[in-house]
Amino acid sequence: MTIKMKVLDYPMLVRLNESSISAGRKQNLKPEHLPENTERRYIVNFHFDHEWTSGRDVRMSVILKPAIQTVWLDVSPEEYQAISEAEMTELEWEAAVCVGTPRWAP
Repeated sequence: MTIKMKVLDYPMLVRLNESSISAGRKQNLKPEHLPENTERRYIVNFHFDHEWTSGRDVRMSVILKPAIQTVWLDVSPEEYQAISEAEMTELEWEAAVCVGTPRWAP
């Protein structure tokens, strides 16, 4: 069995983060918190529609370090839809989901 999940490469993670900051969205990464590994892929393990003062967005949890660290990142619905999906094995999916999400940030 395979499951599709959204996956970011490093350049896309940086672009989405910069767009989030430019748009004034609440959840994004400070430059010093961007991952050092520019070669790996970053899996989105959870997302939901979110509303803020300037409109609607998607808040997603991105795994920065497998089984260790996730972060919230707010993106536009269009940006979220543009993120490519990759086939994951059931084991890969389970590992991505079990890492959980970051502490809640309103």
